Amino acid sequence: MLILLAVASVPVVGIAGTSALVAYRADVAAGPAEAMAKLNLAAERQNGTIAMLRETLHGIASAGILIDAANQPERCATGLSALQSIFSERYADIRVLDPEGRPLCGARPGSVDAAADAELLALVREGGQAIPARRTRAGGDPGPGLTLGRFRAAAGDGGAVLAGAVPVLVDGQLRQVIAADVPLGVFTRIEQRRASTAAFWVVDRGGEPVPLTATPTVALPEPAMLRSLLDRPDTGAVESRSRDGQDFAYAVTALAPGLRLVVGLPTGAVHRRAEAMLWRRIIELGAFLLACLVVIVAGADLAVARPLRLLAERVREWRPGAPFSTTPDTVPNGHPDEVRRLERAFNDAAVVISTRQDDLRAALRQRDLLMAEIHHRVKNNLQIVASLLNLQAGRLRDPAARAEFGTARDRVQALATLHRHLYTNRTFEAIALRPFLEELCQQLFSALGETPGRRIALVIEAPELEIVTDQAVSLALLVTEAVTNSIKHAFPEDARGTVTIAVRTEPGAPGSESEDGDDVLLAIRDDGQGMDEDEDGGGGIGMTLIRGFAQHLGGEIARHPGAERGTELSLRFPLRRRESDMPSGRMMGPASDAGPANAAAQA
Repeated sequence: MLILLAVASVPVVGIAGTSALVAYRADVAAGPAEAMAKLNLAAERQNGTIAMLRETLHGIASAGILIDAANQPERCATGLSALQSIFSERYADIRVLDPEGRPLCGARPGSVDAAADAELLALVREGGQAIPARRTRAGGDPGPGLTLGRFRAAAGDGGAVLAGAVPVLVDGQLRQVIAADVPLGVFTRIEQRRASTAAFWVVDRGGEPVPLTATPTVALPEPAMLRSLLDRPDTGAVESRSRDGQDFAYAVTALAPGLRLVVGLPTGAVHRRAEAMLWRRIIELGAFLLACLVVIVAGADLAVARPLRLLAERVREWRPGAPFSTTPDTVPNGHPDEVRRLERAFNDAAVVISTRQDDLRAALRQRDLLMAEIHHRVKNNLQIVASLLNLQAGRLRDPAARAEFGTARDRVQALATLHRHLYTNRTFEAIALRPFLEELCQQLFSALGETPGRRIALVIEAPELEIVTDQAVSLALLVTEAVTNSIKHAFPEDARGTVTIAVRTEPGAPGSESEDGDDVLLAIRDDGQGMDEDEDGGGGIGMTLIRGFAQHLGGEIARHPGAERGTELSLRFPLRRRESDMPSGRMMGPASDAGPANAAAQA
């Protein structure tokens, strides 16, 4: 059930997890988005400074201040000084240069930097295409537009300034250049008036970043990353690590040719908030799923599992023949209808099983009684036959004929003993080997006028072993023939000795019929006078019958001298199991057609 619930929750977990991941990515993307927003706002503010510089220089180029600046430098200087004093916080210096970069006039002649002006003039000459402009009173136009130089140190302690210039063209030829220095403070004041966590830098055409806010240099990205940012188009913010290893979102935009604005926004807090929200969503989702699972499991346990457990306990406690306790339909126990129907079905099955079991017990009792009666009657009939043979032998005068009748009587008596063991033990399929051999040998000794232990000792070495009826018949007749031969022929006159019957079991040999079972090793030996190889047990059919019975058992009899003297018969045959113990679909050993009767008939 838990596995099914877990599988059913996979789509919910997937949808909720995807939603949490999308929200996490949106939260993380808030840092670059905020950086772009701050960059755009700052660019609008800083573009105002650049636009005012451009308009101021164009205005000077269109005013009468430039009339004959080369011939009347005092008048030009007076006009530029008056203009600079008006915009003293915005411009550090305003000056007019000739085509070679030499100053013609200026608001602050002492602040002239010849090298910087020469560099600025070179940039003006490399400027872009001309833009439309008003004609000036000097007879020219404002030229191709504003050109910005690099940040440089102003004269004295005025700090860094950025120079901007506008060329004045007459008939397409450069006549004058109007330049102005904008202090860095103009750019920084715009940003410092606003409290912001972002850091701003302006980068001139030399690639040197100048901070607009109180930001340490380590907040900048690595030099290689900074160059990559400056070279890429304005396509959005990029997240990277600062030089001190902090997470920042950087964005760049161009304020004017040769001047770019860089913004850096710390995103560590944004990432932490995003991760915290992600974990919060995951925990909420886990708690929600856990609560759902607890409710579902508890409900399933109360509605299904608990009734089934109670039913299983009653089923385990039920025994055939005993009534099965079911919950009456009138009792509102909260069990599902399916469980109630299952109880009723099991109760019906229990009734049927009990009835069938009673019928089978009665049939088994009847069968046992019938089998016992059959074996009892067979035993009685065989005893009658043995008695008739004994009476007939008593009427014969020929000793040889009387001996043959006695042998036949012993064989019949052996079969009678076997049937008595079958109905006495109530097994009908197998008998206990050791008690059967003891009684059979006692009976043979008695029939031949001997008492075990008086002249001839009897030793039976056999384990607690059961042998099936079909093998027991052949074994009984084989033992009868062998023991009878030993008693009659191994100990003539008053000779003493011992007859030993030894039985043991061993695992079946690989590849043999008894590979999955056991083999029986039977040895019947005596320490009498022995038997020649050509002798046949006293000239009768004994050895022929013994060989036939051995073949029926599934082995081959071997005769050889005893360890010291006498004769030993040994036989190895597979021990067959009861039909009830055999696996389904397997037959129990060789067919019984070649049984004791067939062996006797062949003899």
